Amino acid sequence: MFTLSSIALITSAALAEDSTFAGTAAPAEEAPKAETDLSAELGFAWTTGNTMNYTLNAGLNASHKWSKNKLGVVGGVNQGQSMVDGDGDGQLSDAERDLGYSPTAKRVFVDARYDRFFGEKNSLYVLGGWFTDTFAGYDYRAHEQIGYSRQLVSNDKTKLVAELGADVAQENYVEGIDPGSAVIVAARVLVGVDHKFNENVAFSDKLEAYENVLSPADFRLTNTASITASLSDRFSLKLSHSLAFDNVPVEGYRNLDQTSTATFVASIL
Repeated sequence: MFTLSSIALITSAALAEDSTFAGTAAPAEEAPKAETDLSAELGFAWTTGNTMNYTLNAGLNASHKWSKNKLGVVGGVNQGQSMVDGDGDGQLSDAERDLGYSPTAKRVFVDARYDRFFGEKNSLYVLGGWFTDTFAGYDYRAHEQIGYSRQLVSNDKTKLVAELGADVAQENYVEGIDPGSAVIVAARVLVGVDHKFNENVAFSDKLEAYENVLSPADFRLTNTASITASLSDRFSLKLSHSLAFDNVPVEGYRNLDQTSTATFVASIL
């Protein structure tokens, strides 16, 4: 025979089993795990004897993604020095050796970027960067960016991204250039692709265009392409080519620079 107490007991048990009942809390969604990546790369060539020179290429790439945020830092060095055959006779004399090494390449750069995501494929970003390249006429160049990034394709093999933004640069030139500095305000467009051919071989390419909004004749284009072959879970070999074209270069300097490198990459995290 059912009593009021037994009915109440059965009802409370049923409500406890029904997760849709308004009085019960729905299970909370598990927050995405934070992701950290850190890799370093190094390439080096050194010659002694009849010729004396060395070239160093090194880079660092770090990023940390948590919730709807991502912070990244990338930097690099391209350094070269050589003993110069000043008289052009085809050999290094003792006097020329005594003069020591002279720089043949000197570029150092660093960029830091923060992305705030809304949705899985969209983000707003801010970026700050700096570089020095005396062989292109720059004592140093600092720049700041703000813009919008959109992932057009994102799957296990291919990622395609497009970006639109604004860039403000403060350029300071090497001694002898007049005027010695300038401020450049430019619109920026980027298209980048990463593609994995298989588990061991991947291709990457990033094309950027800058249009000076105050002087439309000043157009800049950069492109960086690379192929990476995995040697193990942590180590890989990377072949890369970078191109920098400036329609209005620093006075007295060429408008096109190209660099090809082979580097050993270590994935630390």
